[in-house]
Amino acid sequence: MKAYIEHIGLQAPGLEGWDASQTVLLGDTPYQSEPLSKYSPQFLPANERRRTTPTIKLALRTAEETVSGYAPEAIAAMPTLFACVDGDTEISAKMTSAILQDEPMISPIHFHNSVHNAPAGYWMIGQHNQQAASAISAGEYQIANSFIEALSQLSDTHPKVLLVVYDLPIDPIIESYQPAMQPFAFGLVLSHQPNDRTLAELSLSLAPGQVQAAKHDWFGDNVAAEALPLLQRLAQKQAGQFAFPVSSQLTANLTLTPVQRD
Repeated sequence: MKAYIEHIGLQAPGLEGWDASQTVLLGDTPYQSEPLSKYSPQFLPANERRRTTPTIKLALRTAEETVSGYAPEAIAAMPTLFACVDGDTEISAKMTSAILQDEPMISPIHFHNSVHNAPAGYWMIGQHNQQAASAISAGEYQIANSFIEALSQLSDTHPKVLLVVYDLPIDPIIESYQPAMQPFAFGLVLSHQPNDRTLAELSLSLAPGQVQAAKHDWFGDNVAAEALPLLQRLAQKQAGQFAFPVSSQLTANLTLTPVQRD
């Protein structure tokens, strides 16, 4: 499987925006964690905008940055894949607490936002996009399966796809064990064929066996951040090979080859 990376988005504490993060990714500036700035998805109608949660906003701000520079018609024609391991656990916690009350009353907005594809729905509404939208969760196998799914969607009929991978810390009401992790999200516009926008070629092959994906010190156990070494190579315009587990018996090997321009 092969795809071409056209554009990149990056949103995480201390790495707010792909362009603004270059010096850190290149190693010229030490990483320093800083809270993400406030964000409001202005492309949404006001009534929809008010309903968005921190999880939805992280996904949307990443998607919005990733397609910056594309014409509205191009964004509206782009199928999307949103990938998140745990979903919106803050909403799940509110609903869980509500049903434990003597008179359970669940907010319709919370119920609306509790589905795993809620961020994709807001994105498609706001961008007037009627293409296919997918939302997946693959746990510890998230990165490999996100790339497999995104690359499998590319074809002559659907020459581009927007991939957004994101995760936030789990709400303590949902999970008493709290892995050390920080929010992290990245986005890629992937294309079926190389073009003037191409930054790098990405090849994916499968092999038997399982690898252990490397954790990153900056973002702890956030699975989305396992792609950070790949993003750093992209920033450095250097080739690289990366292995991510697809399952307990299969590994995805990704080869990154940057496009060299004069």
